[in-house]
Amino acid sequence: MTHASGDERFQRWCETAAAIGATTKRLEKGALLAAYLRSVDDPTLPVAARFFAGLVFPRHDMRTTGVGGAMIVGALRDLTGVSEEEAHERYVALGDLGDFAGDLLADRPPSDATVLDVAGWADQLASTRGSTAKRLLLRGWLGRLGGPEARYFVKLVGGETRIGLKEAQVEEAVARAFDRPIASVRRANLLRGDVGEVASLAREGCLDDARLALFHPIGFMLAQPLATAEEICATLPAPFAVEHKYDGIRAQAHVDTGRVALYSRTLDDITHGYPDVVARLRALQPVAGAGLVLDGELLAVDPARPDRALPFLAFQRRLGRKAPSAAVQRETPAAFVAYDAIAADGALVVDEPYTTRRDRLLALPWPGHGDAADPSGAWVTPVSWASTPEEVERAFATARTAGDEGIVLKDPASPYTPGRRGKTWIKLKKALATLDVVVTGVERGHGRRRTVLSDYTFAVRASESDPTLLNVGKAYNGLTDVEIAEMTTRFQELTVARYGRFHQVRPEVVLEVTFDIVQPSKRHKAGFALRFPRIVRIRTDKRPEEIDTLARVRELAGTAPASDTPDDASGEEPES
Repeated sequence: MTHASGDERFQRWCETAAAIGATTKRLEKGALLAAYLRSVDDPTLPVAARFFAGLVFPRHDMRTTGVGGAMIVGALRDLTGVSEEEAHERYVALGDLGDFAGDLLADRPPSDATVLDVAGWADQLASTRGSTAKRLLLRGWLGRLGGPEARYFVKLVGGETRIGLKEAQVEEAVARAFDRPIASVRRANLLRGDVGEVASLAREGCLDDARLALFHPIGFMLAQPLATAEEICATLPAPFAVEHKYDGIRAQAHVDTGRVALYSRTLDDITHGYPDVVARLRALQPVAGAGLVLDGELLAVDPARPDRALPFLAFQRRLGRKAPSAAVQRETPAAFVAYDAIAADGALVVDEPYTTRRDRLLALPWPGHGDAADPSGAWVTPVSWASTPEEVERAFATARTAGDEGIVLKDPASPYTPGRRGKTWIKLKKALATLDVVVTGVERGHGRRRTVLSDYTFAVRASESDPTLLNVGKAYNGLTDVEIAEMTTRFQELTVARYGRFHQVRPEVVLEVTFDIVQPSKRHKAGFALRFPRIVRIRTDKRPEEIDTLARVRELAGTAPASDTPDDASGEEPES
């Protein structure tokens, strides 16, 4: 099928997306996508490829549509006249805003809107200020679209298509569509940060012309968790590098003449939240004229001892702040600890071995640790070497004594593989402990879990003598799909009240959960929350009366007992 330049209908893109979402076979998804990409005209190709990756803008373009769920529901209610109660019921039943829009507008015929029209609408949403103005735009565009088009338009502006495609699969389809090496496609996408532009380069046979574009986030290399030192030594060639796994947040620093940018692991621009770190990284600019990309960690440091990292709990005060005050920066100064180089001298260095990339880090003019006047800092992580399980265990104990989460162990010959997890980087991060808890509420998941009750809110007892249940966390990882399906049936039988997606249930199901740390929290009635909780198993051998108490939670948090229960412990409310 051929098209005049730029007239590719959005309806056909939606039909392809639906077909891709309807199959669970990876090869079939790839074949459908490759055939579609081959068929579209040149102006449409980059936009269509981005859309299939779930992106309305290139990764290097940090704009967002600024559209939230309430705004979309409001626009759909304005358009259809559906009541708030009916809208709520239909959305809860479907569990996805795009499916909700498609369901409400199912009877509308296809429109003549093109893929490029939808890209233009996304541009307009990004540049429009004010929720009322955005809602009016949404209502007008949704009123023009047919049901399937509305479904995928909402999914796109919401940032997730949920058709079982990741950007890596779009790269594979581009390679297949235009008969190019997948390695060339992936490298070009790393360099440019725009899978749409790369699709055009692949069609033109110009992938080798791609050059590094700074200030777009590059995927982070991931470490494979292993449970024991013996497994690690059996996997890595000895001796291997050992680095501390810090208790901060993963960050990527882009440095070039006149500019420094920081990106989070979720590929969000967080530069404005860390002006103290940006100031320190400017020390690298004289040697970064051709571009430098660093992988590392943002940490909180002790103002009195800037060489000492503070626990994540202290760092939380800095998280999410777009413009931290001078007082916040003084009280909780931040630092950047680098542990890898992704690009240097304007070129990717991901194919170099770990040891070569580390030499590049050490050659940079790092400002180091701060002082009393300016506690923030930037330095390279220290490295030790290990060959035996005993050395690994000693290194782990040293890291935990220093207040760090654990250790990461690296093959000295390993390349840097963005966005992928292999066994050349391995992390040993033992859970702090486990708690036995009882489930007090459950809710439907999202995406493929939208039809099952997969998110569990859980509680501990107020004390050995007081059976009051105090919520302390929520987990949705750890169980298999089969276990979740079985527990969905069980929890439906235990439901005593429903609040939208949330089911309040009789507290009969006991779980064993693990986590990283316990931290104070006003969100839960226990006054504490578990960081990164994960379900270890369903404790069919335990009764609710045997679960852990608030005293055990306080013990794990390192706080002294205060009173038997928090002031707000009377009664239980649904927490979502």
